[in-house]
Amino acid sequence: MSLFPAYSLADKDVSRDTKSENSEEPTSSWLANNSFPLENDDIKNIGNMEFFESISSTSLENVEEPHTKPHKKKKHKTKKKKHKESNRTEVQLSLPTVEFNGSEEYYVDKTKVQLYLTVRTLHKPACPRYRRSFSDILGGTQRSYNNKKDKHGKRYYQIKLANLRSEVSNDTIDALDENEYTARLGQLNRKTLELHCDLKIWQDLLALQDQNPYKWSRLLLAEEKLDIINRALNRFPRNEQLYKHYIDIINATYPSFEVTKMLDRLLSKDPYSYTLWTAQIMTTQGSMARCVVPDVLRIYERCMSKMHHVQDMRKGALAVVTNIDSDNIMLRLFNNCALFLRQAGLYEQFIALLKLALELNVSTDHLQAFTPVESDQNTLIEYEELILQSGLPMNEIWLRIEKLRQGFSFLPCPESAKCNDPQRIVFNEDICHYIYPLKSRDNSFYLILLILRLLKVPFIQCDGMAEKFSAHLERIGDSDAIEDILAVCLQRNFTISQKSQNEFQLGLYTLAKEMTVSPTFLSNTIGHEIYVRCIKQFLLDCAASYENIDKRKRELFIALWCRFERLLLILERCSLKLTADYVKAARKRFKNLLKQLPNRNVLLLYTEFAIFEYEILEHPKELDVAQNIFENVITTHSSEETQTSDLCYTYVTYAEMLIGCNKKDKALEILTAYALDDSIRNKTVIGTGKKLAALQKISDKLEQHITIEKNVEIMILEQYLLPDYLVSLLKVRILIHCLSGQKLEAIKYLDKLLNIFRRDNDRHIFLREQIMELYVVVLQMACPNCVVPNTLVRNKVYVALNEFPRNLFLLQHCGMLSSEPWFRTRTAILSVQPTILSVTFLIVLARYRYIQTNADMLLFANDATQVIEWDKRCSELIVRNRILHIFKSLANDGHMPQSTLKTALLRNSLFWRLYIRFLSDQCTDFEISKRCLLTALDECPWSKALYLDGATFVPQELTHLQDLIIEKQLRIYALPEELEILRGN
Repeated sequence: MSLFPAYSLADKDVSRDTKSENSEEPTSSWLANNSFPLENDDIKNIGNMEFFESISSTSLENVEEPHTKPHKKKKHKTKKKKHKESNRTEVQLSLPTVEFNGSEEYYVDKTKVQLYLTVRTLHKPACPRYRRSFSDILGGTQRSYNNKKDKHGKRYYQIKLANLRSEVSNDTIDALDENEYTARLGQLNRKTLELHCDLKIWQDLLALQDQNPYKWSRLLLAEEKLDIINRALNRFPRNEQLYKHYIDIINATYPSFEVTKMLDRLLSKDPYSYTLWTAQIMTTQGSMARCVVPDVLRIYERCMSKMHHVQDMRKGALAVVTNIDSDNIMLRLFNNCALFLRQAGLYEQFIALLKLALELNVSTDHLQAFTPVESDQNTLIEYEELILQSGLPMNEIWLRIEKLRQGFSFLPCPESAKCNDPQRIVFNEDICHYIYPLKSRDNSFYLILLILRLLKVPFIQCDGMAEKFSAHLERIGDSDAIEDILAVCLQRNFTISQKSQNEFQLGLYTLAKEMTVSPTFLSNTIGHEIYVRCIKQFLLDCAASYENIDKRKRELFIALWCRFERLLLILERCSLKLTADYVKAARKRFKNLLKQLPNRNVLLLYTEFAIFEYEILEHPKELDVAQNIFENVITTHSSEETQTSDLCYTYVTYAEMLIGCNKKDKALEILTAYALDDSIRNKTVIGTGKKLAALQKISDKLEQHITIEKNVEIMILEQYLLPDYLVSLLKVRILIHCLSGQKLEAIKYLDKLLNIFRRDNDRHIFLREQIMELYVVVLQMACPNCVVPNTLVRNKVYVALNEFPRNLFLLQHCGMLSSEPWFRTRTAILSVQPTILSVTFLIVLARYRYIQTNADMLLFANDATQVIEWDKRCSELIVRNRILHIFKSLANDGHMPQSTLKTALLRNSLFWRLYIRFLSDQCTDFEISKRCLLTALDECPWSKALYLDGATFVPQELTHLQDLIIEKQLRIYALPEELEILRGN
């Protein structure tokens, strides 16, 4: 028979007979068809009632109800069950008709089988337990197995899921119950009405909105928060924390044009807030759709004019704003504006703005650094002709000529000079709205150092000074100059291998050479001599401006000139271009500077000259020239009290060089002679009594100065760059301890000083940072009586780096801990405060370890060449994956909140340029590089270097990038149409 009774032949015949015999009853034919069951129909056959009742009774007895969890309201369930039993007969009439009546050859199986409700699994002893006895590769914490519960823990994937759930639960905020939320809201609202209401109450009320039990949209939640902030600003006007909350909310909720309107309303009430003006500037500057150079400069003009008008407000209702430090805000806005001009490629306006700032606030009688030379233009034309005749593709010709003109034509032409490019002619009327005279002349020194940093001169080494220049760049992005990392080359650690330090410096130079942007002082770019000449002359001009005003500041700028000359020498050695002619010319420049009458008796300059001679040496153990300089300077020095600090610094530097050359006995003689005021030419055997006497005398001096420094809270700016007397005295005592075999005593004394100098003020923070550096040096110094394990050195470096994340000395030594695995070093550098410095140092570290690995493999090159080639390729792939993982983790919300640190890092074009470069290697994918470029341009649409790198690594988008440069009115030196004409000629 058929499986479906509605289509069986027998049923069709029965229906035909019934239709012919009982034509008067039309309903009986279709009622007999089993495909149309009767449900709740009153017209039923009385004869079939018994059959239906029997079927329904048997089916109700056989069918079991599904197992469900018992409900809390049991009484209600029992009553409902009794009600069902009492009305069973009524339910039976309404039951549906079953599909079969027992006469078919098939049946429908509706009984459940318990076997199919369970899945066979392995019993527990057969399930292997996986444990991890090491830290997570990505920097996770190490699991401890001290507890018994951890020893018999779950499988590895269950632990991973539990960790993920805990991370999600930490990031998301659980909603409160409605009653609890209402009670808490009412309590906080009542507290806000009190007279002595604290700001924390408003912050708690703001945080409570994230725990609301209602399903609010993001827009509605933002409106509630903004209403709370507006009420809080009425109680606490011009509060920076409330401003930051307000800016974060509106940036995450509204489009940029709405954000501009809302910030304008706040600026109308408080037109002197640096935070609000920075947010308003970045609303236009940081938007790909709205970033046009004239529009951004127009906002800078508005805010600088407001800051200038503050200086004239002294009376009437506006007396409240007289407490605003207008100079500080104006200097910050000037830095941001100049940085924007430099990154946009508008170097002519950038240099003209720096010159105008110096003319308004510093004596400019000797300012001649930024004057162009006509012969440089002839050199540029010769290089351009070579490129045009090279036969390269058009996109490569455009890139090379654009970079070439950028390196040669960055100086603005004077009005009287003939110039073919009208954009190089910049009048003071074009840039006078972006800088005004400062109210206090004391800020002029900070202005000069700020200009030096904008000119990419690397002189900042410690975290305290970096905070002075970078604390206000959270939302606008830090400097994108790769040259800043080269300042670490100026500070050597003579207690470790000098060869390892030279290799690390080579890694720094290699990365800086790849990522530098013209104009620069690095010798790999054509035309770098022009920039070097400008920097050197500018340092000498700054020294001349303080000649009869401040002697110490004048000596500081001369010392910066000496350090810059030494840095150029180190970079020449790294590039393997150091020749005898270069050394001779550099030494001649040094001697001519020391021959000048004001510089003849400056101990600091002679010490810099001795360090310069040390860097010239190919073999550092040959210390004859530097040793003669030190001995002549020490024996002929004057006894002025102003040079006491410089004299101590000279002794310490001399002793450190001797330690680096493994002449520890001679170094101990020098330090003992300084402590006892003896002559260094007296070659006497140093006994135990003499060592103790020297230690006692130095300790007395130290205790006197420490007692004074406990009450000192002021740290002037030049103290960061000049030798500190207390630090030099501390180094004398610590080195005497270590060279005498009392390394443990030196460590105990340093621990004592760390407990004395807490992070109370700028002066104590600076001293604490210097003590941390000295602590690391002492731990790494070889001493037969006290062997320090590598774990202690590592922990101390990590603790110091956690406290001072932008200290270049600590970053270098964290990277040079060769015994540490990669993931620990990466976590230590990035866990606290990921900055562009930490990212660049991690890249250098990855390459540095790769070089060390290749050097180790070359020892076995004669035995297994093929294996070594394979290992080399694997090492290259590991380095690539490590570097790319840094960028992916930082760009994908891996380490930091969205508001502060991440904004500062992602707004830095150097971060994205490094990312694109390491994506675009021999394993490149143009689509991935293109997506990265689009993301980078969306974050930093004003950076011309990004467009040039995009033209290099994503060449198929060259025409679109050129159109964007022209559309946003960035500086473009070579138009494609012009090059077509020049190449045709």
